[in-house]
Amino acid sequence: MRLIILLIFLLSTCQTFAQNIILSDGSEYMDTTSYQNTKCKDNNTYYYNIGGKYPESSTSILKEVQLFLKDNQENFIGSGYITFRFKIDCEGKLMQRVQVLQTDEKYKSYHFDKGLVNELFVFLKTLNKWKIAKARNGETLLYNAFLSFKIKNGKVNNLIP
Repeated sequence: MRLIILLIFLLSTCQTFAQNIILSDGSEYMDTTSYQNTKCKDNNTYYYNIGGKYPESSTSILKEVQLFLKDNQENFIGSGYITFRFKIDCEGKLMQRVQVLQTDEKYKSYHFDKGLVNELFVFLKTLNKWKIAKARNGETLLYNAFLSFKIKNGKVNNLIP
């Protein structure tokens, strides 16, 4: 019985990491699952111009992510950009199959420490105030969104957009 309790405790304290999938074209995804909200119509996905935006400013999100990462004791290295591209469903929820793009400061392909990328992914999943996008007829829409973290010497120092 003690062994089972110890095992449960150890498993609950482990940090879960997303599975990274790198396709032959170089694109990288954080996991292989594809969440489909059954309440959403299976319609086209729109881009950026439909009023679906996170309601907090980039400055506010930057402060949140810096505070979120402050507890991490690891010293990450590298400078450049980590961009997450993802879909928001008809209820304003982040969908899975998140694409991650990583570049150095000169926009050349680069891979940051997996721990840093995973920490940023965990932070991304805490953002739960995405706006619901609607068409002119009132129909709710799926839309693509992205967040790009500017990294300087292993620390997040800016956020785009």
